[in-house]
Amino acid sequence: MDKLLEIKNLKVSFYLDNKTLAAVKGANLEITNGQVLVLAGESGSGKTITALSIAKILPVNARVDDGEIIFEGRDILKMDEKSLSKIRGKEIAYIFQEPTAYLNPVYTIGNQITEAIILHQDKNKKEAAKETLELLGRVRIQDPERVSLDYPHQLSGGMNQRALIAMALACKPKLLIADEPTTSLDVTIEAEILKLLMELKKELKFSLLFITHNLSIAKKIADKVSIMYKGEIVEEGACESIFSSPRHFHTKELINAYQKIGKI
Repeated sequence: MDKLLEIKNLKVSFYLDNKTLAAVKGANLEITNGQVLVLAGESGSGKTITALSIAKILPVNARVDDGEIIFEGRDILKMDEKSLSKIRGKEIAYIFQEPTAYLNPVYTIGNQITEAIILHQDKNKKEAAKETLELLGRVRIQDPERVSLDYPHQLSGGMNQRALIAMALACKPKLLIADEPTTSLDVTIEAEILKLLMELKKELKFSLLFITHNLSIAKKIADKVSIMYKGEIVEEGACESIFSSPRHFHTKELINAYQKIGKI
């Protein structure tokens, strides 16, 4: 399978006053076309910072110190903002843990998705509005016309997450990065969102980088699993081998934690 994304020796630090905090310490990752890679680890291990580095959307006090992020043969870290703007949201899209934090409360759901389509595609407002309804239907929203007129506060967490997924898929990205997208949802809605993502991946043929601390999710969806611990990738392999013969103690800790509560 062809490589879509390759991260080589990525090092990222936070700069706070006169202090430097290393957040990512030489991480290496590879995602092939159509693959589901689950990046798992405890909170604070560097998963989200690694993901944000991919499209250079790091916090203002964070900086990439070293490494390469090769997307379809292009080093993203060497791109200028104009070149990057053609990739962000179009070829690489994100969905996050708390959808209401990324949906504008003063605009309707339909308006926000339509705006994303107009921004990245050569479509007028009428064409974009039509596609918005199609996208809302594609993420299994029962009444797209009504929901498109709703504001985020009028919808449940699960519905807002579906709307955010629709927005992320508006420009048919090659890579979808999902950063803990089900953490704030109850187990029933979590299962629905995971099923939806896998159906959409099969239908639209994008690659998926899914970030989580929950290895029970990895077991359900992953082709490959990478374990991150204290800023480093400490173990990776095919999903089956990670669960059948984990090598690193942190991998074993994550598996044991969910075995104890009956989730694996």
